[in-house]
Amino acid sequence: MLTVTSRALQQLAALLLERAGLKITPDGYHSLRLALSTRMPLSGLEDSEEYVNRLRSQEDELRKLLPLVTVGHTEFFRDPKQFSALENRILPEALARARRETRRVSIWSAGCATGEEPYSLAMVLAELGALPIEVDLWATDLNLAAVEAAKQGRFASRRVASIPSERRTRFFRQVPGGHEIVSSLKDYVRFDGQNLAVPVFEKVKPESLDLILCRNVIIYFDLPTIRALMDRFLAALRPGALLLLGYSESLFKVYDRFEMVEMEGSFIYRRPVKPLEPRAPGVGPKPMSLGALPPTTPPRPTPTPPKPRPTIRTPAVLPSTEALQQTLDVSDMKTPTRRTPALSAEFIEAARARPTNEMPAWSLMLSPGERLNAAVRMIERGDFVSAVATVEQLLVDEPNHLDALLTIGNLYSLTGRIADAREAFNQALHREPLCVEARVFGGLAALQAGELPEARSELGKALFLEPSLAIGHYLMAQIHERLSDHEAARRSYRNAISQLRFPQRPLAGHYPELPDSAEAISRAARYALAALEEGPPR
Repeated sequence: MLTVTSRALQQLAALLLERAGLKITPDGYHSLRLALSTRMPLSGLEDSEEYVNRLRSQEDELRKLLPLVTVGHTEFFRDPKQFSALENRILPEALARARRETRRVSIWSAGCATGEEPYSLAMVLAELGALPIEVDLWATDLNLAAVEAAKQGRFASRRVASIPSERRTRFFRQVPGGHEIVSSLKDYVRFDGQNLAVPVFEKVKPESLDLILCRNVIIYFDLPTIRALMDRFLAALRPGALLLLGYSESLFKVYDRFEMVEMEGSFIYRRPVKPLEPRAPGVGPKPMSLGALPPTTPPRPTPTPPKPRPTIRTPAVLPSTEALQQTLDVSDMKTPTRRTPALSAEFIEAARARPTNEMPAWSLMLSPGERLNAAVRMIERGDFVSAVATVEQLLVDEPNHLDALLTIGNLYSLTGRIADAREAFNQALHREPLCVEARVFGGLAALQAGELPEARSELGKALFLEPSLAIGHYLMAQIHERLSDHEAARRSYRNAISQLRFPQRPLAGHYPELPDSAEAISRAARYALAALEEGPPR
């Protein structure tokens, strides 16, 4: 009989903190228990402590466990802007269309965890006057234990505390230790197990869905898996139907067959109404061009999607470890590169002063993505002070904007505000506990401060979460060089080169001069490796 002991939960929490930097307090042990009860039967073990011991030596198994652990980070009505769009536009329009066509409105909550998202949708549909018979709301998750918990519909009181009292009264009943969804609301939802990585969704008919929500799921997938999944989602949606991803998830440079629309300040993907051009499954997007930011922007009559964050051109050779330490001063490189200005003491002091100048009028009219785009252009010009002010103001308006949190953390570390940088990366991790970029940039911040053990620890966590991340291996090699561990540096440079056989995704956030192409990473790693090979004998 499968048993999960308190000691095993404590050991697992400590292991996840050590390997992935994932902090789980005893309040979150429920998610650990669910994850163990899903993976242990597949491993043939019934003793939880024996299974945790196996995890110490089997990193692949620990990585498979990670997405299941994160079910504890879901919540009711997560992302208010998206739910505002759902309440005011998406669900009313989908319901009206389904009634006109005398069919049920069809919705898929893909990656439903313990049920907060589909039950939130059910509450909105009930408030819109939809009857259960008018709704096909399918909620699925890979974690079968989470699905069973979702079917029960029981939640600790703290999980429902943020729901307005009128909704709590109507849709919940009090039970010992918390609240339970009333049976009339459970009738709206059917729960099921589903692996999103399978090549065919056997239970989904083509062009049958009005809406798919797959939020905070694809951050755990590699690029080919994401593209194949988007192909399947596209085929499952009706023409004109919608896909909602998580706040920090984007298909930019990943998949181009959806249209992006703005609703209630939230950006949503729509299947085009016109017939789709045939394309082989999993094929990547067409190249996308970037528009130039005008010096002034008049008020726009209608909202438009944000302009993508510009891709920074990579130098012919990535700066050496010493260059990173000296704030990207690349004067010693043999190959000419575009220079990022070294920061003077006066410049750093100005950045530390947290400038409060009023933002240009045009910047306040832009979407969050366009405002971040403007800040990146300021960085490219070497105007770090204005970039800091712009991103700080963006975070006043959008406190959970993941790209902005990562970018401001990088700006803080480059201008000497290491404590502020750490806080920004901690906020990013609070937003997305398995955010690889927060670990990568946290390692760079530690490297900037000369704290090499911390830098190595942060990069190690990033590479545990995403072993194929070539830039992570390259930066780890630079840390090893600084620690005079030349053999480890050689190994990491070789790892960086070998991982380039896998597609490399663009990182969220912005760090000046960080390479963004396989060619640039390969060239830099080979250059550094050759320099090491010519050095002192091993």
